[in-house]
Formats: sequence, structure tokens, C-alpha cells
Amino acid sequence: MAIVVKFRYRSLIYTVCVISGLLSLQSCIPERKIANGFIQSSNSLNLLVRPPELVFKYNHKGEVIEGFDSLSADQQDSALLVSSRYVQFLNDSILLESYMNQFIGELRASGFNVYLADAIDSFMTDKPQSYILDISQIQVDEYLYPLIDEEDYMDTTYYKQFNLNAVDFSCWFELSKANTSNAKKMLLYSTGTAYDTFDGRFFNDPFTGNVRYKYNIDSLKTKDLYTMATYLGKKHAGYLFDYFMNQYIAKHLPEGMKMMDYFHYDRKKQSFTSAYDERFEILGSR
Repeated sequence: MAIVVKFRYRSLIYTVCVISGLLSLQSCIPERKIANGFIQSSNSLNLLVRPPELVFKYNHKGEVIEGFDSLSADQQDSALLVSSRYVQFLNDSILLESYMNQFIGELRASGFNVYLADAIDSFMTDKPQSYILDISQIQVDEYLYPLIDEEDYMDTTYYKQFNLNAVDFSCWFELSKANTSNAKKMLLYSTGTAYDTFDGRFFNDPFTGNVRYKYNIDSLKTKDLYTMATYLGKKHAGYLFDYFMNQYIAKHLPEGMKMMDYFHYDRKKQSFTSAYDERFEILGSR
């Protein structure tokens, strides 16, 4: 059995409007019509984006450091940093630039009017569709991911376990209406994970008759994490577009009608699908 793992970006696409089994085509029509109205008017939405000043970076591989539990908290922090494979080498500026350039570029390509801190005087707070988005925290976590491969030969199950390098890239957002007294902040969250690439399989050695294991690991590189930041910047912009679109759909549905699903809009294909878990996690408001 071969296993290949690199980037765990859950991107399964399902058709929302299926006639048999789930939803009828007719049931999608009201939401689609309303969503199209939002898309056509998305250039009326003004967004002030405030990026974080730094990236929080942590190494959680204490299990590979000899005598780690006997160290003081400060010594543990130092040992984790110097023994890290990735976080000690990540450049905050490059990571933020990789993420923010894609995030802002995709929002503008989607029709939003995006403003940064240096253009705050131009930000139209007096317009009804003006919002402030604080990217309150970006965090990178390095750890070991245990992977178990197994396969049955004859009446025996064989196992092989590996520890793969894994890195989480997590973002927290605070979204609020501009020019509104005591405006509530909606808290949004998303994370993505990158792993080593692993390819392995069991095989029966014809010379010895023994079951052996053959594998190859292509280790995650620091440059891959910048690639992940670029990828997630664009994806999170899509999540934000979908968030506004679904809020708009829910608000404009006919009285008594409830949304059948949470929708994702593919800008390039100009198509709608079910978002499933490809969306922001809503943590609440404050």
C-alpha cells in the first residue's frame, strides 16, 4: 500500500444541486439568485485590512530532546528553538508578505475595495458596507505527526510507524462593522497543515519469503512553508468572500425560508458548490 502525504488542504469539491439523494435543483435556485446579486454588488463592500506585526512560532518536539522534562521553562523554550527544524529559520517578513499579498490580491480580484493602514484616510467609513478586518494572530506550530501504515499478508497484519515532520499555519481574524458604536467583533479562524511527503509499501521478499517494508520520505523544506502561506492567503480570501456571501444570502431569503447549505463561490469557474469544511470556523463574537 502506498501513502503519499504533502499538504493536507481539504479541497474536496461536491456538487450541491443534485437531483437524486440530497438536494433538488429547484431547492438551490433561490440561494443562487441571491448569491448572484451579492457577486454583482461586491464592489460596494469596503474592507480595511490590518495585518499582524509578527508571527508566533513554536516548536513542540520536546520528546526528541534528551532530559527535556528536567529543564526549566526558559531552558525548554531555548532548547525547542535551537533544535527546531523550521521555526528558527522562518523569516516573519517573508512569511507575512507571502500570505498578505495573496490575501489582498484575491480579495480585490473578487471585487472588494481593500484598504491598508497607509490608506485609512481613503477608507469610506461612512458607507453602509464598510468593515474592519484585524488579522489578530498568525501562528506556526512545528511538531511530529505519527503515521502508521498497515497491510494484511495471509493471516497476519503488519504495521510500520513513522514520525513525519508537520507544521500548522493558523490564523485568527476579528471582523467588525466600521463607524458603528459598540460594534461586535466576529471571531473567525482557520488552519492548514503541511507534512513530509511519504511513500511506503509492504512487499513479500521472494528470496527470503519475509514481509519487508520499502519507503521513501521527502522531507518538508522551509521554502514549502512560504508556499503554504501563499496558498492559504488566497484560500482565506475566498473564505472571507464566502462568509459575506452566505451572510447576504441568509439575510435576503424569503421570509420563513432557511438556507439549505453553506455555499462556496469559485470565482474562476463562476460556479457554486457546497463549502463543507472549506470555510472559516466561527468562534463567536465579542
